[in-house]
Amino acid sequence: MNHFIIGLGGTGGKIIRALRKSLYQEFHGSPIPDVGIGYLYVDSSSEMMSIDDPSWKTLGTSVQLPKASQLLITDANLTSRLDNLDSYPGLKHWLGSPEAWRDILNSIVGATLGGQKRRLGRFLFACKAGNYREQVQTQVKLLQQSGETDVTFHLVLGLAGGTGSGSVIDAVAQLRDLYPDSRRFRILVYALLPDAYPHPNWDTGNYHANGFAALTELNALSVGAYQPYDVTGVKERLTLNDPFNGCFVFSNENENGLTVDVDRDLPGIVADFLYQKIVAVHNVNWASLGRMENAENGDGSPETAPQGRMPERSKRFLTFGIKRLAIPEEEISEYLTYSFARQAALQLRFNHWQPSSGFIDEPRKQDFHEFVQQKETQQRWLLSDDHLTLALGILPEDVANKRWKSFTGEWEAVIPNFKSLVRERDRATWLDELTKLCEKRFQEDYRTLGVPGFYRTKLKARKDMAREIRSRIEQEQVNEWKVGAKSAWDVSRLLIALTETLDERLKACDENVVRARNAEEEAQSRVLGNLQKWSGMSLLSRHLLGTPDSLLDAQGVHLQEMYVYRTRAEGWGFAKSLLIEVIAEITDLKGEVDRVANTLQQALKKFETGIQARLTDGGSGDLRQHLIRFYDPLQVKAVSRRLVLDEAEQKTQTGRVRAALVDKIGPDGGFAQFNQRVPESTFLDVLETVCEDNARIAHQNLVQNPKERLLGMSIIDKLRDRYGADPQELKSYVSDLVSRAGNFMALEPLEMHRAAPGIPVGVPTAISKFTVILPRAPEQAEFSKGLKDALREARTGDVEIIESDGRPNEITLVSITNLLPLRYLKPLKFLEEKYRRRIDTGGPRARLELHTEGDGSAWPRLFVASSAEVRVQALPYLLLAKALGFIHEGRNPATGADEVLLLTKDADGFDNDPVALGKSFVASAEGIDLDTLHTVKSVCNAMLAGAAYQHQDRRQELQRAILAEVESVKAAQGGNIQDETYRRFLDAGRRAVAILKGEAA
Repeated sequence: MNHFIIGLGGTGGKIIRALRKSLYQEFHGSPIPDVGIGYLYVDSSSEMMSIDDPSWKTLGTSVQLPKASQLLITDANLTSRLDNLDSYPGLKHWLGSPEAWRDILNSIVGATLGGQKRRLGRFLFACKAGNYREQVQTQVKLLQQSGETDVTFHLVLGLAGGTGSGSVIDAVAQLRDLYPDSRRFRILVYALLPDAYPHPNWDTGNYHANGFAALTELNALSVGAYQPYDVTGVKERLTLNDPFNGCFVFSNENENGLTVDVDRDLPGIVADFLYQKIVAVHNVNWASLGRMENAENGDGSPETAPQGRMPERSKRFLTFGIKRLAIPEEEISEYLTYSFARQAALQLRFNHWQPSSGFIDEPRKQDFHEFVQQKETQQRWLLSDDHLTLALGILPEDVANKRWKSFTGEWEAVIPNFKSLVRERDRATWLDELTKLCEKRFQEDYRTLGVPGFYRTKLKARKDMAREIRSRIEQEQVNEWKVGAKSAWDVSRLLIALTETLDERLKACDENVVRARNAEEEAQSRVLGNLQKWSGMSLLSRHLLGTPDSLLDAQGVHLQEMYVYRTRAEGWGFAKSLLIEVIAEITDLKGEVDRVANTLQQALKKFETGIQARLTDGGSGDLRQHLIRFYDPLQVKAVSRRLVLDEAEQKTQTGRVRAALVDKIGPDGGFAQFNQRVPESTFLDVLETVCEDNARIAHQNLVQNPKERLLGMSIIDKLRDRYGADPQELKSYVSDLVSRAGNFMALEPLEMHRAAPGIPVGVPTAISKFTVILPRAPEQAEFSKGLKDALREARTGDVEIIESDGRPNEITLVSITNLLPLRYLKPLKFLEEKYRRRIDTGGPRARLELHTEGDGSAWPRLFVASSAEVRVQALPYLLLAKALGFIHEGRNPATGADEVLLLTKDADGFDNDPVALGKSFVASAEGIDLDTLHTVKSVCNAMLAGAAYQHQDRRQELQRAILAEVESVKAAQGGNIQDETYRRFLDAGRRAVAILKGEAA
């Protein structure tokens, strides 16, 4: 079967969202066997349409609609259309006064929303009606690719606002125009009535009046009185047969007095109802549902006008109720998921396992200062003294340079060569030449630049070196975090210890420079002492003895020492600048780690909140609620704790979480990449998604005792465990459960039992069907039979039981009442009062805002007129009838009593039987009924429509006659203008004149 869900306005969007969440939780994104579902969400607000709107997420996965299933009806440039109405044939016939519209449009601030103005909602929809048709057709074609071409359309909306309530007529009309076969393309409307006590700031003036106006128009549409204009402008009025098969009307209060929150609870209730209809029983025969929705289980013909059989009040309206008795698998799964997610977040945050608690919310005690001061650590992180002074390379190209040696190694390597060179020269110059070579090496040739030049050059690359050191440290810490060896807290504390150590080393740089300079000076004094010995040698010693060689060797040692210390002093000067950059990088790295830690901490709070918000009831279930949880919350918590304390399982599941995070940040990503690619919302999504799978796997593998299993259990088994030994207790429980099930709409008994012309006598209405959908349980055949018997016995009337292969964890009770004229709805009188008050105080502008076309007077009334209302409606026409000569005042020839008669003729001009109106004209309206009212109106309207009274002079004569009659009544009441009788005739006279002028009907 193919189903197309169309959400109109915010309420419609929330119902779609709730349904998609329910379907995802059931099928995890897999196709539903043998069921095709399409969606279209139409709204004047983009609030719920964002691709990353978190409200569409369920356990880390978004069920947001794709753009092809969204239609935003704003940005329509309404002012331009208003200025050029003749260019927009789909608007000009019904839009109304341009002046009033300019006031409306000038009052809009920001994006154009429906604003609880129904005609504005229609205006917005009309501007995008072509898009609506196109998107519907595209989605329907996709559904029909399965081979099944029939489609059931479900339109879900609230009637209080401007968008859903204002667009429903055209949304239905365009569908029926596209798909006129009401058998193959069924259209069902689900309309939420305005709640009596809305949330603060919800009611901006038209809230309740919108509901009554919308119901009036839906009724008129159903009986054919309202044939709406084609808002696409292609056709004139659309001639529609069976505009909708059925319209469910419901409120937030059921007939047993249960009130649910319109915003938080009701979308889920409607979604549950749709789920049962579309998915739960798609493979079983629920024939009664289709018959009721098509009004085929009784006389679906509308109630009519008193005479003429003109349809007035449709009976294509229904209401519903739904109650679920369920093992709350969704809530249990969420509890387990959040418990596992909390453990994963704690492992990442602190990584402190305790056998009695699992991962706990506090760090392990560790000495990070000792760790960061270890020589092997500093060597690994390129932070040894040799690295900081660039005796050893830091950047990869320097590390790869094989010619780089330590300071001592550098000078040890060159001094022997220098000595060989000077020995080839005049002995008298050996020491001077050796000194010159060493100085040249220091100033020019050391690493091709000389020592000062080398460090000046490398100073420009100190930021790159600092980043390389940071990268080396970060990669090691990230890797240990990824494998679970360190927590974010550990890394943060380690970086604090490292920063403190680096600060100490930075402070020591100047001391190291001084120490190197002092050592250099000592070596230099030895060099000078050696030079003095050289200069004091005799000629014999210089040329014949071995003294020069020994002095040269000694000078080489002293020069080597001096230049090593001189180079080291330069190196420590450089190290000071490098350490400043390294400390800045490590501080920045710690900032990134702390951001990660904050994400983990915020996630922990959310998971803890999620855990605390679940399993808060006692498990007995409030039978008044629409969802009754049938489970043992203490058992759920006990099993969850056992899973949390399983060290092997928790280390496995937290490993899966870390692997999923690595996929997000990449194998070489660091903490900065985590913060960029895994913001808090993404982190929550990853943990919820992965931990849901982890929890289910753990439950499947570790909970083997059937009595302890929480997921995948049958509600039949649980009921048998509790009531199998006591059939009477089962009957008592079921009886109480069924007695609390009811429709989300109370009916008014006075209206249900009203008798009046146009209401067929003896024709059943408000026919109810109670359906129980329970899972098949062939292994519990005997208990199932007893349960079914208890369900049948718990309710009088028609109880239908359907066994389904759907959700094994729940039994669903569905009540449907159809063949309802809207006057049966108990809230309707309240809505009408609000509507009348809004009309009385708002005038023509209010009628324009409330109705999608005209002022609402053209549509059939939803209520049968009361005697008082008949009298009020009759008096203007009685004045007209007297002025037109249809009323005769005189005496009865037989009795002599005063009488007032209505005298009319038939179509051939012969007299009809006179209709007695009373003993006096003043009292003539007191006993008039609907049939007589219809007769009076018919003859007056027919006469006024004829040629004799088309001229304004003739109508002015009638007006004078009406005025004279009102004045005579005043005179009869002693001229008292406050007299009640006179006031009635005064008001009636004014309405009669308005009828004459064509200003009223």
